[in-house]
Amino acid sequence: MFKCKVLKKEEGLSLKDFLLNIGVAKNKLNYFIDSKLIYVNGEVCYKRDYLLKYNDLIEIDTTDFDNIDYLPVRYNLDIIYEDDYLLVVNKPKGVIIYPENKENANTMANYIAYYYHKTGQNYTIRHVHRLDKDTTGILLYAKDVITHSYLTKLFEEKKVKKEYYALVEGIILEDGVIDKKIARDRHKDAMRVSDKGQEAHTIYHVEKIDFDKKQTLLRVEIKTGRTHQIRVHMSSINHPLVGDTLYGSKTSADMFLKCYHLGFYNRFQEKWVDFYLPLDERG
Repeated sequence: MFKCKVLKKEEGLSLKDFLLNIGVAKNKLNYFIDSKLIYVNGEVCYKRDYLLKYNDLIEIDTTDFDNIDYLPVRYNLDIIYEDDYLLVVNKPKGVIIYPENKENANTMANYIAYYYHKTGQNYTIRHVHRLDKDTTGILLYAKDVITHSYLTKLFEEKKVKKEYYALVEGIILEDGVIDKKIARDRHKDAMRVSDKGQEAHTIYHVEKIDFDKKQTLLRVEIKTGRTHQIRVHMSSINHPLVGDTLYGSKTSADMFLKCYHLGFYNRFQEKWVDFYLPLDERG
């Protein structure tokens, strides 16, 4: 059962507008209301125009949308944080987020399914964002459809702080910003910088320079979430990630790209939350 209280600034909103404001799609909104699955202060509320009051308790029965939908595969997850609504894990290198065929295994979706099954939690596997196969670090899951709708809205509105560590070829002495549009490369399974692409904004800060190896460790913040954004942008300024041969690296070392910080305003906890991973090792 999803639960939250109406904030002071939300007083006077209709039930419909409240749900739309937290990202619930119209079809799901209609389903919850028409199926009488929404309760306000313990009473079923089926009126879309019902006006909410400050501190009203809203409860939504989301169980119709909950079931473990991937094959559980035994794996010892590195859990960063968990509550009734969120699961935050440290994604390992070499693992994709979900399989193209649900009968396949050894993806994060399968590992999360096993964890939910083992702990008696019957939730659909809902990743909120993606990390490439060889990118490690913080991966966020929502346990219910309402929380997933809200977090997806935050990502779409670019209201989530996302920071990475990236090891690149060459010496970079100063911090910088890259504003270059990114589009799919029609000639290979990759992305490229293109004036016809989507807006992409990357900020990088010099963390450490290895003059002997001619490599630079960067802290990178992305304001957008385009596919391979950091890899494409760094390659576009002639500093591809070490080992990223798809985007021009000449080295055979493993690529190092780690999402070490994720932050956002959690409306249901009524505070900004941050999740961090240390720079303790490559991978």
